Amino acid sequence: MIYQLVYGTPDVDSESVINKRKVAVLKPFNDEFYKIDGIFEDVEITNNSEELVVKRKVLEKGMAFGFGDKVGSFNRWGKKYVFWNTDNYTHHPDADPLYKSFPFYIFIAKNFKYGVFTDYPGFLEIDLDSEGKQEVVFKIKGTGFIQYIIIGKTIKDILKQYLYLTGKNTAFPKWAFGYQQSRWSYFTEKQVLEVANSFRKKKIPCDVIYLDIDYMDSYKVFTWDKKNFKNHKKMIQKLHDKGFKISAIIDPGIKVEKNYKVFEEGKNRYFLKEPNGEDFEGAVWPGRVRFPDFRARKVRKWWSKKIKDLHSEGIDGFWNDMNEISIFATEKDIKEIKDLVNNIKLEDGIDLAIKSGTIGEIGKRDRGNDIVHLDGTIHYKVKNTYGFNMIRSAYDGFEKNERRMLITRSAYSGVQRYGGVWTGDNHSWWEHISLEMNRLMSLSLVGVFYNGCDVGGFNGNATAELLVRFMQFGSFIPMFRNHSALGTKNQEPWSFGKKYEELMRKIIEYRYRLIPYIYTEYMIGVMKDFPLLSPLFFNFESDERTFLVDDQFMLGRNIIVCPVYKPGLNKRVVYLPKRALDLNKKVFLSKGWHEVEAPLEEIPHFLVDGSIMPTQKVMSYVDEKESDITAIVSAYNDKAIGYYYEDDGISNNYKKGMYNLYKIVYEKNKIEVKKIRENYLHTKKLWNFKIYTKHHIKEIKMKI
Repeated sequence: MIYQLVYGTPDVDSESVINKRKVAVLKPFNDEFYKIDGIFEDVEITNNSEELVVKRKVLEKGMAFGFGDKVGSFNRWGKKYVFWNTDNYTHHPDADPLYKSFPFYIFIAKNFKYGVFTDYPGFLEIDLDSEGKQEVVFKIKGTGFIQYIIIGKTIKDILKQYLYLTGKNTAFPKWAFGYQQSRWSYFTEKQVLEVANSFRKKKIPCDVIYLDIDYMDSYKVFTWDKKNFKNHKKMIQKLHDKGFKISAIIDPGIKVEKNYKVFEEGKNRYFLKEPNGEDFEGAVWPGRVRFPDFRARKVRKWWSKKIKDLHSEGIDGFWNDMNEISIFATEKDIKEIKDLVNNIKLEDGIDLAIKSGTIGEIGKRDRGNDIVHLDGTIHYKVKNTYGFNMIRSAYDGFEKNERRMLITRSAYSGVQRYGGVWTGDNHSWWEHISLEMNRLMSLSLVGVFYNGCDVGGFNGNATAELLVRFMQFGSFIPMFRNHSALGTKNQEPWSFGKKYEELMRKIIEYRYRLIPYIYTEYMIGVMKDFPLLSPLFFNFESDERTFLVDDQFMLGRNIIVCPVYKPGLNKRVVYLPKRALDLNKKVFLSKGWHEVEAPLEEIPHFLVDGSIMPTQKVMSYVDEKESDITAIVSAYNDKAIGYYYEDDGISNNYKKGMYNLYKIVYEKNKIEVKKIRENYLHTKKLWNFKIYTKHHIKEIKMKI
């Protein structure tokens, strides 16, 4: 059941909710106050021309999970959070806000569970009982907001209803689950081709090479550097011939430059405005820039044509960056610092240091008051949807039936309809392996199923050991992309010598072996609304201990992954909510806590008892060739069930039912294949079932 609550007078539309009328509208019981018996009740509402504050009493203690890309404790209860999309690259435990706003959390108490989605795209603060009074407080800088209370029997049910409200996930192409290599930057087409050739020469699988901002002419979006990428079409063709896909970065800042076509087309027509009607300007990578108003349909249409042109040249995917909006400085900032410097004395040095350190800080709460959208909306009120509407614009740059490889740094609830996300500028720190686990699990709980992080860390220098452990973790997350910053150590798999190159080759090869399982779980999840990556409690919520485990996660419904996130360790403690097969040692472990071996060559991971995991042969890239299937069967008591999904991997024909889905049942030496759907050209494969039971290891081979 979804209840809609309306506070004050909402004056902006976030456009994130697609099923606005198909919910129950809850009537306030006393003027503007709401309550749901036994769950919560409003106790105080303050409403003036500048802000609206709602204080609510929670009637039972519990835990809260969600909010997407936030740092700090995985259980969000007991802390105050700000939703104000910000280019914040610190990522320490108290860093808030960050790039994204997903104001949705799931509250779990002993006697009930419910989700809360506060749909307000401007400045929003949610205090989840930071004072220990069993009170939550919602505060906006505006006149009103809409909130949805989603009540369900299970966490899965609550998430499914939230996706009914905000939209189902768009499916990514199958190749998006291969290994992806990036760096800021590969500066020339020669460097790009050298990296690609190294992967093939060294026989390390890879599907995607990324182009960062230096492929452009002076950072001007939709251009190419004619000196360093003078034969870019030929480069793209060479990469495609070797089985690579290309993803290019796209920033929203349009360089102010006469005769630059994109600028000339957009000026005085498509850009955000100053209050006086002139185009708003700021400073980013190209220098002085202006910003498209993606909130306007005509601007999205214009932008999508630009994306389509790049796509037609062979660029396969796009990563949308700097779209919080990230601004280094504005004229107002420069004036403020000049005024300060003109009157500065030595003893005022601290003021100068503070002021100069915050120049251009987009996180400043007053930034946006002086920016206006083409429809007259003040940017401050809809700031958190800027990245949402940018990726929405890019989405329309592809053919209608074509799957998109689109990721965005800035996002808002509902972004899953258009693409996925990555977590931005993390660091090459051990702590950030555990941090990224929490962030990715939280992103899954707000409905963004294709998510990832900069594997290896973006800022700072990774050590060989750290990179191995980061890569092991990355090999089990939806988007497996290695990315690092300008001026840091290279992180390509061969960057630390032969010993570590071999380790990382095996890590990547194992990812490719798992593609049949990963793709099956992902596509069923897209259709049935459950994430590819999830916390343990998503699948085992009847086990209270799983709510306390935040350093493990599940890939699909059957693999439990337990990364190593501290240096020098060769063992770690894991919790299994059900008997499972140790996929390293090939032995069964009972439900409960275990200390397991974790040498540098291994990441502890387990196949839940009663399940079947299809794998394939190693390939250079995902769709290189057909492969027979080796299925690992975890059947302690001689029973197991698994699934196998297949389609073309590149179109949206699955929505028309053009796919195959098989349910595979093993019981006492017998394999039964049930055709749930068979509406896609199927090539029979040889399946080799490796069956692990209480007493025996068996093999069964058959054609499916």
